[in-house]
Amino acid sequence: MRNKYRNTDSSIKAGDLILTEQPFAFVLSSKEQGSRCDNCLEKGKVLKCSGCQFVHYCGRSCQRDAWGDHKWECANFKRVAPKVLPDGARMLAKIINRLYRGDGHSFRSFYSGTSFRMWKDLMSHYSDLKADKKRMDHFTSLCVVLYEFLKDISLPNTVEMMGLYGRMVINSFMILDIDMNSIGTGIYLASSILDHSCSPNAVATFDGKTINIRAIQDMPCLDWNQMRISYIDLMKTPYDRQTELLQNYYFLCQCDRCMDEKQIKHVHGAICLNKQCEEPVTIPWKENCQVVRIPTTKSEGNGISTDSQNGEESTISLNTKDVIENGEDKDTVHCKECGTKYTDKHVDVFVKTMEFTHVHLQNMERASVAYVDVCQYCLDRQEGVLHPLNVMHAQTLDHAFDALIQVQLWEKACVYAEKLIRCFRFYYGDRNPLLGLLHLKYGKILLYKMEVQQALAQLKSAEKIIKMTHGDRHPLYKEQLMPLLQQAIMES
Repeated sequence: MRNKYRNTDSSIKAGDLILTEQPFAFVLSSKEQGSRCDNCLEKGKVLKCSGCQFVHYCGRSCQRDAWGDHKWECANFKRVAPKVLPDGARMLAKIINRLYRGDGHSFRSFYSGTSFRMWKDLMSHYSDLKADKKRMDHFTSLCVVLYEFLKDISLPNTVEMMGLYGRMVINSFMILDIDMNSIGTGIYLASSILDHSCSPNAVATFDGKTINIRAIQDMPCLDWNQMRISYIDLMKTPYDRQTELLQNYYFLCQCDRCMDEKQIKHVHGAICLNKQCEEPVTIPWKENCQVVRIPTTKSEGNGISTDSQNGEESTISLNTKDVIENGEDKDTVHCKECGTKYTDKHVDVFVKTMEFTHVHLQNMERASVAYVDVCQYCLDRQEGVLHPLNVMHAQTLDHAFDALIQVQLWEKACVYAEKLIRCFRFYYGDRNPLLGLLHLKYGKILLYKMEVQQALAQLKSAEKIIKMTHGDRHPLYKEQLMPLLQQAIMES
């Protein structure tokens, strides 16, 4: 299937599809093995490949379609069984196979009538990789696995292998299912031209293994040098987003959103004690509480300081020494908008609440599961202490909402969804697919509870966003959203 792309001369409207592309190489996540087809990635009843007993297909059509890519690995899977190949090693093996046995070196993936990307155009960040111990350890472990798995092909030398590995890890896309959960990894050559911004003007969504890039802002023309998507989850502090991008992609993000003073003061903000004031209050809650990295060394007032790092990069930090360690200075903590002061007790409660929440969010992240009682306890402690847009409060609400859906506690889920919408708008923006999905889930719950008018409002909000980010032919729009919206309209 050839790429579909938009004419660069025409004006672009929000919701326009600007690129559709099939993967150069892809793998289904091992955690999805046995529940999804290894070719189309659809969830449902699947059968094992009779040869290797490792990959699964939903039918003969997908098995035939995948055979050209699978036949070389089928024998290798059978030979190394019962050992299981890690996802990263399988992806690298697929890339090596296509480059050295197929059309990989000559394949062109077009993003306009005359412009295309090839494998060699992808950046490998070779020098950055060599200095990255974690990535080098991962690379070494993959090489050990591949030398055993690929007995039937002469592997590239170490330098070439590092180049392949670098291009793979830097340019991979997480393939997402209908609920925006990761189900696999793919290399998309044309789509890799897109750079990152925390305020993107385009969005990548998936229909199976097909990637679709859509504009979410109006533009006078399609200029690929100006197109941006987000590489990461945006509901984090600017510092955490920048750190993740530095560690995974080797660049320091300096987009307007990362440098936005409004976001910086909200991410760790306390609620103002004056109930008529909605401004966040800056209270440092730990030593060297970093909120954003900046490329130059400056000095700031108002409880915020910058720390130089090797003369090339600084971090804006909440000045904990002045505010926390010196008891006599605690009474200087006050709202910059209305002047309301915080007492020692209020500062201590805020610090302990942030510390408590931080620990439990980390535990839930490591466990990859959210517990209703833990989330509820955190939110109870945060009530009247953390600002409604505080990033830890937002993350706790997000975990709680998902956990409540799992255990079908609809009443409480609705309470949290209402609060979460504001957080999603603040961190993701008004045209993010995750916001559309939140409106959809909330509307579905309200419809189940027979609160039809409220459900209709949420589903209409979902329709506006999802039509823009996914298009009206996507299964999320056609099969999930529209039946619910039509039901709500009929019952209203």
